[in-house]
Amino acid sequence: MSPGLRPLFALALVLACNGGEGDDESTTGTAGFSTTSTSTSTGDMTTTEESTSTTTTTTTTTTTTSSTTEETTTTTTTSGCTPGEEGCVCDGDACDVGLECVLGTCEPVDPSTSTTDADPFCGDGVAVPDELCYLPPVTLGMGSGPAAVLALDINKDGSDDVVCANQTSNNLTTRVYNGNNTFGSLGALIADPGPASLTAVDANGDGTLDVVSGNRTGNSISLFLSTGDGKFMPQMSVAVGMQPRAVVAAKIDDDDLDDLLVANAIDKTVTFLKGDGMSFVVGGSVGVGTTPSDVVVGDFNEDDNLDAVTANAGDASLSLLLGNGQGGFAGASPVNVGAAAQAVGVGDINEDGHLDLVAAQPGGGTVAAVLGTGFATFSPPVPYGCGADPSDLVLVDITADGHLDVVVSNRTANTVSILRGTGKGGFGAPEPLMVGAEPAGLAVGDFNGDGVLDIVTADAAASTVTALLTDP
Repeated sequence: MSPGLRPLFALALVLACNGGEGDDESTTGTAGFSTTSTSTSTGDMTTTEESTSTTTTTTTTTTTTSSTTEETTTTTTTSGCTPGEEGCVCDGDACDVGLECVLGTCEPVDPSTSTTDADPFCGDGVAVPDELCYLPPVTLGMGSGPAAVLALDINKDGSDDVVCANQTSNNLTTRVYNGNNTFGSLGALIADPGPASLTAVDANGDGTLDVVSGNRTGNSISLFLSTGDGKFMPQMSVAVGMQPRAVVAAKIDDDDLDDLLVANAIDKTVTFLKGDGMSFVVGGSVGVGTTPSDVVVGDFNEDDNLDAVTANAGDASLSLLLGNGQGGFAGASPVNVGAAAQAVGVGDINEDGHLDLVAAQPGGGTVAAVLGTGFATFSPPVPYGCGADPSDLVLVDITADGHLDVVVSNRTANTVSILRGTGKGGFGAPEPLMVGAEPAGLAVGDFNGDGVLDIVTADAAASTVTALLTDP
């Protein structure tokens, strides 16, 4: 999930999840489109004489007494105030970006009352909040049985590229973004059998993001160290539990090295792998619910230690593991979401300062939101329709309106659906976009460098990745 995972202390912005049989974890920043210009006004002055100030407003009043008519002219002057700036007069009813003309003065835009015209047109090159505009899908051949995908800048050119985990061909494949909505030739990396999930991690502390796959049939993770030029070193393999379905990177213990958490479906466990600056060492496992298929991290009891949450495909709950900051976790506590969950995302969806959770539920075609209290407890689940068979999701402000949205892949519907967040803990109706056959995993990132988030899906039945590039 979305431009590659950054260290998980960036969770306040966006937190993603690895879901479905092609679980994927990716994190991205959000894009904003409006800025506010400000200026300082040095004061107002009233006079009945001619003024040479920058801005002058003249009002004439007439008073009639008996047969004598007297005219009094009042002139209001604002020194050093340029028309169009904040607090200054409107320049022909026009104001600087982020301002609107209110009673003849440029004031900051109030979204609840503004009548300023926003550009609503796709393809005009002007990105505005709430605008969802995409070019026709770009289909990329990637390998056999794609299960997960990352959007990650692997060649350090400032644009995200594609990394895909292929369960059937037992490899990872890459394509570098070339510009003009095109991608380069296929690169391949041999992995252990059944790579089905991905995360980005700085394993050796060199400032360059590496890639880890969770290998479902190999019962292992594979680490591929990046050379920084779009290529990777051969894998280093570490054994974990039975049938790892998801992997996430974060600084779990008290050192400055990235660690890993792996959700093992058959074992019903989460394995902690400690980073040692070269690779990873198994540091223990803890039990969770039935068939954990995804794992995310966040500080849910606000003690400054990272906790973990799994989505459990075999029961109607998530599992919450409270961390001690040393790589250890307390026993699992269930979080009711009402139905079996294939994937989970974390973020502050009601903007109260506490982390919340959203779970993808294939059985009902829903995502369920549970709101966090900051005390490791959550509200009852509220389901929202999202399209048939949700397999993976990302929580991110894809509409750039300041509120977290849900982007979800619908495996049997061959779509990605976007549910706009209200900022109060709820979501709107799904807005579907067509992709390839059976999208098992998805990620978001900025491939074309326009500052607006793009979407990629791993299409399991088509052996493709579909890229939805924005067209603001």
